[in-house]
Amino acid sequence: MFGYVIRRLLSICLTFFIVSMLLFVMMHAIPGGPFDATDMPLNEAAKAKILEKYGLDQPLYVQYLKYMWGVLHFDFGIPYQSPGETVLELLGRAWIPSLVLGGAGVLIGAPLGIALGLMAALRRNSWIDYLTSAIATIGFTIPVFVTSMLLILVFAVWLNWLPASGWGEPRKWILPIAAYSAIPMATYARYTRSAMLDTLNKPFVNVLRAKGLPEHKVIFQHVLRNSAIPMVTVFLPMFIGTATGSIFVEAMFRVPGLGAYFVSSIVTRDYPLEMALILMITVMFCFAYFLADVAYALLNPRIRLGGKGPK
Repeated sequence: MFGYVIRRLLSICLTFFIVSMLLFVMMHAIPGGPFDATDMPLNEAAKAKILEKYGLDQPLYVQYLKYMWGVLHFDFGIPYQSPGETVLELLGRAWIPSLVLGGAGVLIGAPLGIALGLMAALRRNSWIDYLTSAIATIGFTIPVFVTSMLLILVFAVWLNWLPASGWGEPRKWILPIAAYSAIPMATYARYTRSAMLDTLNKPFVNVLRAKGLPEHKVIFQHVLRNSAIPMVTVFLPMFIGTATGSIFVEAMFRVPGLGAYFVSSIVTRDYPLEMALILMITVMFCFAYFLADVAYALLNPRIRLGGKGPK
């Protein structure tokens, strides 16, 4: 177990540096720069002074080494679009809306999806099963921006129950959370149904029933636990992916979260902010899959990390 953890941590570090190098090279390979404005162009002297201030006049490898040295000391630089604060201060401020709305969407959508998948598996080929399959299919096939538009049209325009956009009041969070929860609900409904049906067909379930174990204990203590492993695979990456901000949801509901800054950093060529966002998401996904692998061993003792069974 200890050796597995060390190997995974080393692989995360290697992934981090490979992604950082590729990202840094690709960003600077695109023609143009962050200060090549077309509406109010700078003269060459002023532009050269700004490039010197931010170190953009130095060779690419020097810029990369300086940037990574700062990253190792948790210094991600100054965002070009908000020079009055550091990148970490900006991300700390922008992360709150994305974490609240995206996290709530997953924490609401995942249990609903599990409940729907559980009912569908226990009532196979019934109307509940067909309804769950329809909900999962719709949730997968309809893009999230279309779902957001429908929610705004129905609840904000036609019924006038909720505000269409904004962030301040809790009432303004309801529609974005509903949009965020659509994909987790559809994903978990599908995964839970499939995993439950597979486990229900295992011989040990018939043995437990033959021994007279109550049906609710068979389902919740044995079948659901053995079906939980595929669900763990998608929960942490889905939670991180949603909590770090959906570009479309935040754009539709005008939420000042990470998604909005991710788009603006690409458009304005804000290198420090763009690098910080992508590197942060990369590390979080790596640790999410690492924690999922560890959870496998906790949920099912037969699984041995590193591919070795008990001696």
